[in-house]
Amino acid sequence: MAAAHLPGRFSAFPRHLARLTLSLLLLAGLLACTPPPHDPLRIAAGPFPGYEPIYLARDLGLMDNHRIRLVEYAPGSQSLRAYRNGVVDGAALTADEVLLLAREGYKPRIIAVLDQSNGIDVVMARPEIVALSDLRGRRIGVENTALGAYFLSRVLYFAGLNRDEVELVTVELAEHTRAYSQGRVDALITFAPQRELLQAAGAHQLFDSSLIPGEILDLLVVREAILEARPENVEHLLNGLFGALDYLAREPEDAVKRMAPRVNMQAAAFQQALGELHLPDREHHLELFGGDPSPLETTLTGIMEIMLEEGLLDEPVNIHRLIRPEPLTTVGQRTGS
Repeated sequence: MAAAHLPGRFSAFPRHLARLTLSLLLLAGLLACTPPPHDPLRIAAGPFPGYEPIYLARDLGLMDNHRIRLVEYAPGSQSLRAYRNGVVDGAALTADEVLLLAREGYKPRIIAVLDQSNGIDVVMARPEIVALSDLRGRRIGVENTALGAYFLSRVLYFAGLNRDEVELVTVELAEHTRAYSQGRVDALITFAPQRELLQAAGAHQLFDSSLIPGEILDLLVVREAILEARPENVEHLLNGLFGALDYLAREPEDAVKRMAPRVNMQAAAFQQALGELHLPDREHHLELFGGDPSPLETTLTGIMEIMLEEGLLDEPVNIHRLIRPEPLTTVGQRTGS
């Protein structure tokens, strides 16, 4: 009797093992067909009041760290270098830097206008320099960046001076106050919060970007390949940015309290800096990116023409191709993206 039952009892085990093996094989096949999770988009943004809404979005939990990773570099051109070197997928850059990247073949695509300068970019000078024409023969400190060169060209235009009538001194942004205090420069092209430090050291403001409205823009760009391959992450980034701007409009005091420490500014000084910037919200973006040509395209064309005239750009770029309004059309229409 016992022997008669042995085949049945032992034959059940191989069938169970076969089913288990088949299940594991099917699971492995499903996993093989599932694409691996993407790394988060790496977005470079240095310390500047106009870039802070991006970090505010992260602080408010409006950006998923698994989808967007913000990479902060020191003040200056490190974000530009990181983009060129392929270290990041996107960056907050000035318009002239974006035009240079496009000319160099790096294929940046503009997804947002972070801010429009209206007084935050300045020339700070020694007290005895009371007019722009007084810069003749003086040492002007300027960072070796596209923005520095562009702003310098506009300052000299308004001063009625040529480049050979001033002495240019290359000074990294973080060294502006020290260079002034050590007497290495007579004037500096700079912006907040370095402006406030120079004021404390005795410098006064000689010129600011409100005199060249619309010419200095900070843009948020991503690589063309990223925009095409991962549009959902780009939309998530934009939703976070616009959500932070909405919060700034609703709760300005708390928003400023959160943002000011990151750029080592007091709340009052940070609030003043925001007043010298225009931060386009969701609705304004749709206007900037709309039309043919769009207002943004017209503005960038004007900046490009000045750069060409000043020798800051050797050939024109296709500005229409730089601007990609598609991600903006759905921003804010879905939640949780």
